[in-house]
Amino acid sequence: MPGFRIVVAAHGELASGFVSAARLIGGAMEHVQAVGLAPEDSPESFAERLAAACGDPDAAVLILTDLVGGTPHNVALAVVRRRTSAVLISGANLAVLIEAATSMDALDDDAVERLVAAGRAALTDGASLIASRSP
Repeated sequence: MPGFRIVVAAHGELASGFVSAARLIGGAMEHVQAVGLAPEDSPESFAERLAAACGDPDAAVLILTDLVGGTPHNVALAVVRRRTSAVLISGANLAVLIEAATSMDALDDDAVERLVAAGRAALTDGASLIASRSP
C-alpha cells in the first residue's frame, strides 16, 4: 500500500466503476476512494464530499479525475490549491489508477510523470494493432 490516499473523482458512477474495476484486478485497496458527481450536486456540495474523502489536510493524496475542465476536475483543482501535499491528475484511466494503487510509494515529480506516461501508454488505436498483426 502506498504512503498516500487515492481519491477518484468523476462524473456519475464512473468513479465507483474505476475503483471497483481496480479492486477486481488488484485486490483490496482500502486507501482508494471514489467520489462521483451526482446530478443533484452543486460544486460546493461536491467539494465538501471530495475534501472529506481526501482526509487529513496534511496527508498526501492523489486525486484522479475523468475529464479536464469538468466539474470534478475544477473542484479538485480548488482542493489541491489548498493542500500542499495533494496531486491532481486529470483525464485519468484505469491504467493510471492501478499503477498508482499497486506500484507507487510516493507522490514526487517522478511518480507523477510515471503515472501520466502510464495513462498515455494505455491509449492505443485497436485497428492499428490488428493491422500490425495481419500476415
